[in-house]
Amino acid sequence: MPEGFAVGLAVVLLLILIFLRAPIFVALAVAGVVGLLGLGGFTAVELVPLALVAQLQEYALVAAPLYILLGEALAVSGLGRDLFGAAHRWFNRVPGGLGASAIGSSTLFGAMSGVSISSVAVIGRMAVPEMLDRGYKPAFASGSVAASGALAMLIPPSLMFILYSSVTGESVADLFAGGLLPGLLLAAMMIVYVVVRAKVAPENAPRDEERFTWSERLTAVGKISPALLLIALVLGSIYTGFATPTEAAAVGALAAFAVTGVIYHKLGWQNLRHIFVSTAQVTAAVLAIVGSAFVFTQMLVVARIPDQVTGFVVGLDVSPYVVMVGIMLILVVLGCLVDAASLLLVVTPILVPAITELGFDPLWFGVLLVVNLEIAVITPPVGLNLYTMKSVVPELDLGDVFRGVAPYIAIEGVLLALLIAFPEIVTFLPGLIG
Repeated sequence: MPEGFAVGLAVVLLLILIFLRAPIFVALAVAGVVGLLGLGGFTAVELVPLALVAQLQEYALVAAPLYILLGEALAVSGLGRDLFGAAHRWFNRVPGGLGASAIGSSTLFGAMSGVSISSVAVIGRMAVPEMLDRGYKPAFASGSVAASGALAMLIPPSLMFILYSSVTGESVADLFAGGLLPGLLLAAMMIVYVVVRAKVAPENAPRDEERFTWSERLTAVGKISPALLLIALVLGSIYTGFATPTEAAAVGALAAFAVTGVIYHKLGWQNLRHIFVSTAQVTAAVLAIVGSAFVFTQMLVVARIPDQVTGFVVGLDVSPYVVMVGIMLILVVLGCLVDAASLLLVVTPILVPAITELGFDPLWFGVLLVVNLEIAVITPPVGLNLYTMKSVVPELDLGDVFRGVAPYIAIEGVLLALLIAFPEIVTFLPGLIG
């Protein structure tokens, strides 16, 4: 079968299966196997199991279940409530204070969990009902949480950076460092938007008349000190070279259990069962996607698609930055159709050789890719954060959630433009610790 026809058949089959709402790992695996059969018959498929095992044994992937375990342990602790309470005491006097508090809480929780839907579930369960009770518009309230939950993908420890490292071989520690400043910048941009929007259109977020003393604010900070210490322990051990990201994940998971059990007294049998079952489910889902995406990308490699894409991109008679903008636009469109992890695992082996040939830093591109994935998780019809928001606050109308995240998609676009114009925002910290 001609290579072009085999690849085209595989891509069409993938799109059909996605349209039929087949699980994404099934769609990728079936399309990949069909493509390989078309390219080389059963001989091409025979090597897939061995290659698949080798891919799943990638050392960087060991950190994934450990960070998921860390986040699940903290999710049952009640720490999310304390994070939101502390942020509320500091932001309550500014316009849209509860929205700003939700974003601040999501930023801190994202710096511990690394999984966006966990952040949306934990913070959304507390913040959105509180905002609705105080007269906030549903779109304004839900949008701030659904969008800021995606910060967990960019602020380390990020599961997406671990997956990117497993494909490209880039240092996980460098990727974590590269995502830190863009993540904090994005959080600041979101908070500024909430404050300005609430100031200009106060009907979205009625002013909070509640007063807090400095003593109450400092007490609230004291209550979240375990979270701050946990962040310092995990990230500090990585950036000082004391531990690898995988070792830091193991230590962080143990510390999360200590915080949940000793400080919050929430390690009863039911919670323990929930933590381990949920961790196993999320980890299995992630690894199933990793494996099936590898089968699909193997089909693309056999057909020499990465080489052809590289040759096409390098041969374009335009500025490399024009090419990069074009790639970003394509990724935004693809993010509306495919979930974040699958998109990363499929496009990375195709695009990284091309952008490297153009003279761009793969680490910098990795951060740009993750920002695109943040857009993907808040963009209908696939955006997982949107449906997570609806599931934890069922009284919300899904249309309000969609409308609420629209301005944040524009904010993510502005961040992408800044990172393309000023790559130093990404490369500064990795260069400092390197």
